Amino acid sequence: MNNPTVRTLIIHTHARDATHAIGAQIGGMVAGGQVLALCGDLGAGKTTLVQGIAAGMGISTRVTSPTFVLVNEYAANGRKLVHIDAYRLAEGTTLADAATLGLADILDEADMDGRNVIAVEWADRIRALFPADLLQIEITAAADEPDGRTLLITATGAQSSAVLAQLSALHACPPGECAS
Repeated sequence: MNNPTVRTLIIHTHARDATHAIGAQIGGMVAGGQVLALCGDLGAGKTTLVQGIAAGMGISTRVTSPTFVLVNEYAANGRKLVHIDAYRLAEGTTLADAATLGLADILDEADMDGRNVIAVEWADRIRALFPADLLQIEITAAADEPDGRTLLITATGAQSSAVLAQLSALHACPPGECAS
């Protein structure tokens, strides 16, 4: 079995607006079929990033966390953002559990019509459901800066690697902070 190429990028932001702007850049780059796995502690900025992704996709509807409804969908310009929040699911949710909630179907159909982009908050809870081509974004709050964040972005697969390459070009990294 071939291991997909894994590439990473680290981006530091110093304000909520900057995290939102990174999301907008990502939203402008993603194509249908893209799955974004967002990880990080409560309050790390996952929803802020998704709001930026939506803005970058041209979605003007107010984006909110789907913690209690599990899934929200937003559409604009012939594309759709499917926003999933797995916070209320137990870590290690099985494929059978996810199937009863319809999550496996949503992820399987990510690129069925070539327009769906899927962003999953608390992605670590349903890791077994993700496709091989994945853009994972781990968000960590800065200890010394109230609104500072570190985004560790990891790409596996061709589609995600293309997005990461575009982001890398926008965010020239100091030696040791970008790896491929």
